[in-house]
Formats: sequence, C-alpha cells, structure tokens
Amino acid sequence: MTLKFVTYNIQAAIGTKAYRHYFTEVGHQVFNTRKKTATLKKIAEFISNYDVACIQEIDLGGRRSGYKCQGDHLLELSDFNYIALQENRRVGNISKHGNAILSKFPLYDVHDLKLPGKRKGRGAIMASVDGPDKFHVVNGHFSLGLADQLDQARFLARAARPKRPLIIAGDFNSGSASTPVNLLADELDLRVLTKPNVKTYPSWNPWRDYDHILASPQISVDRIGSIDIRHSDHLPVEAEFKL
Repeated sequence: MTLKFVTYNIQAAIGTKAYRHYFTEVGHQVFNTRKKTATLKKIAEFISNYDVACIQEIDLGGRRSGYKCQGDHLLELSDFNYIALQENRRVGNISKHGNAILSKFPLYDVHDLKLPGKRKGRGAIMASVDGPDKFHVVNGHFSLGLADQLDQARFLARAARPKRPLIIAGDFNSGSASTPVNLLADELDLRVLTKPNVKTYPSWNPWRDYDHILASPQISVDRIGSIDIRHSDHLPVEAEFKL
C-alpha cells in the first residue's frame, strides 16, 4: 500500500506571512474574518491530496473561528471521510486549541492524550487507521521549553509503545537533532525521517526544522520534504510511504 501523508500546523487559518503581522494583524487571533475562511478553504484543497493529514493548531469553535469547528469545516471542504479531534486548551470564548487527524480510511481506537507540562494545554491524539494495511498514527504538538518537551517525549513513548507499525508526526517546536525528538525515536525504535534541511518555520523565511515525521523501520519512505505553500506561519511536511 502506498500512503500519502502530511503534517501541518495551520495556525487556525490566521495565515501570518511576516513577523510584523503577529502584531499588526493581532485581531485575527481574536475575531473571525473572510480572509481566514478563504485560507481554511485553501488548506482543505491542499490536504485533499493526501490519504492522512495530521493537523495542529486547529480551532474547534472559538470566536476567532466564528464559533464553528474548523475540523468539521475541513471535513466538509476536503476529500476526507473521517476525522478525529482533540481539544487541548480554551482561552475564554476566544479560542479552542486542538489537534486533528483526517483520513480517507476509517479511524478507530482513538486516544486523547494530554501532555504533561508546566503550563497545561499541549496534547497528542492517537488513532488506528483501518486501511488496506492497518497502521497507527500519533499527532502531537509539543511545548516550547526543553524540560517540558523531554517530559512530553517520555509520556508519548509510554502511551504509544504497543502500537506497530507507527507514524508519529506534528509540531515538536524543536529540531530533528534535538534531544526530545531523538529520545522519542529511541524509546519507540522509530526513524526520524525529517532531517535538519527540512525547514518549516517561519513559512516566509524558513530556518527552523520544527515539524517532523517519525516512523517504524518496517515503513519505507519514498519521498519526504516541506512544501512551499504559505497558508500558515509553518510550512507543511509531506511524505509518501509504502506499508
């Protein structure tokens, strides 16, 4: 089976395109806009090219997404048939931060994993994919600090240990050569497929490799790399697997 896979931090469809926009367009963090709706549609069109999509920083129904779940909206606008959602943090009625796995194959045995950290609000969602060849996917979004990242890697390793074959993807907020990423890979006997040259942040001038894909040794990879589309402050990372 050939599997087309993507991981993407979509920044709640805010679409920041320069550092100054974090400040000059701060209203997009609080209110919904037509621009964000249009950006979400572009994201849906892009991810439709894949069999499985791991999405981070999706808004599950806060004011900034017009009180509508962006996961449901992506499902409606894309070619996916199944979705698993996870809410990690609420900021009043402004935002509901979460992760999502979208799939063209049925998802089952879904687990909502709350990652440890000094500040709550990070998580990972784990699901089994019932395709022609069954496999397991974990989609996570790590904290910024090293101490938290190490705790989160250890926690995720314990939670995912029985799953094989396994793909772990997400925004790790650390490089492919970092201790947290390699600790997770070592604990679960996974290969880190994203190398330091797969830069993803910031999307307009990528110099950080924050977004990664790890996979079991029995999963062969034909292609992996970041894609230069700027619907978010991160670039997506795609891979083509043989299972």
